[in-house]
Amino acid sequence: MMKWIRLFAIFLNCFAAVFCNAAPALRHKKLLPLDPKAVNETIKELKQTRVECALGFGLSTKKDRKTETKEGRCYFRKNSDGAYLLLKFGDQVFLSFGPPNGEIFCSDPSKKITPNDPVQSDHLLCFSDILMLFLEWDSYEYLHPERVQGRNTHIFRFKTTGQVVEIAYDPVYGIILQVKYFDEKGKLLRIFNLLDLKKVQDTWFIKSIEVRDVPSNVTTQLMVKEVALEQPIPTDIFDKNALGKPFVDRLVYTSL
Repeated sequence: MMKWIRLFAIFLNCFAAVFCNAAPALRHKKLLPLDPKAVNETIKELKQTRVECALGFGLSTKKDRKTETKEGRCYFRKNSDGAYLLLKFGDQVFLSFGPPNGEIFCSDPSKKITPNDPVQSDHLLCFSDILMLFLEWDSYEYLHPERVQGRNTHIFRFKTTGQVVEIAYDPVYGIILQVKYFDEKGKLLRIFNLLDLKKVQDTWFIKSIEVRDVPSNVTTQLMVKEVALEQPIPTDIFDKNALGKPFVDRLVYTSL
């Protein structure tokens, strides 16, 4: 059975029409609305997704005819013990232990980081985009089936104080195709889309995502350049007491 890696959820996730060209072609059968039991089972499955991977990536943001770029590395593990995320940009390192609170530590102790802060200045991708903390919110509801990015999906809405998130979930591939962020008055603020996938070691892996700030129309793309799958990530990488100290990465990466 084909196994899917889901980050944010990594990525994420952020998605666009090219998804249909990146994934195997399947017949698009119209989806029937989910019953309450299926709704709860779907949310439970998303919460219990298990992932362990590392990747090298590039961020690219277009604003005022200028393009800002940044290279980074990500180590991610999600299992029954929780989510662990380490992001490395040169000498700057961030560490999060994920839900339920999404607390974030930085190699520079003077920096106070929140989940809604961007992973790097001049870029739109936030820690919350990767961690998808909305999956832990208590208030959620199923809306309806809907075609998104050329795929048949189910739309779910999550709510917490001052925040509303809607996701498009593809039940065929078991992934989130799109995440929309609204304010409490229903104004659309941000859209997170999957742009492309690539098959790596019999696994379809997210190759690129896009975040768009709706009011300004500024976009950030994350492009995965190499990935290490099905290899245990050393636990000491996620040690906050060693944050910022050099470590040896012996993982074997595959270029995308």
